[in-house]
Amino acid sequence: MTSEEMEKSIEFILQMQAKFESNQARSEANIDNLRISVGDLRSSVEGLGASVVGLRDSIGGLRGSVGDLKVSLPQLAAIVSESTRLSDDRFTRLDDRLAKLAEAQRTTDERLKALIEVVGRHITGHNHGPQTSVQ
Repeated sequence: MTSEEMEKSIEFILQMQAKFESNQARSEANIDNLRISVGDLRSSVEGLGASVVGLRDSIGGLRGSVGDLKVSLPQLAAIVSESTRLSDDRFTRLDDRLAKLAEAQRTTDERLKALIEVVGRHITGHNHGPQTSVQ
């Protein structure tokens, strides 16, 4: 190999080493950026994990509330049903009492009318009515 070929080979090797070092520096910068990104992602994942735990707890609480409602709704339906039945019974008794009261009022009206007629005949009737002369 001649000295000129040797110089070209050395120059080529030096250029390749410079490129390699340049690429190495860029790779290290990219790796540093990736480390930062991974750290940010780790923080985000930890935050999401805490959120998932909070959601799980909330869902557990909601399940308990829904379970309570499932128990409460039949109880409420039973109470409403019983209240309706009691109201129906009371209205039936009230209707009966009002019918009896109306009948008593009719009887009272008839008796009062009969009394008024008797008193009216008594006042205007035999002793106080128009007198006819007997000759």
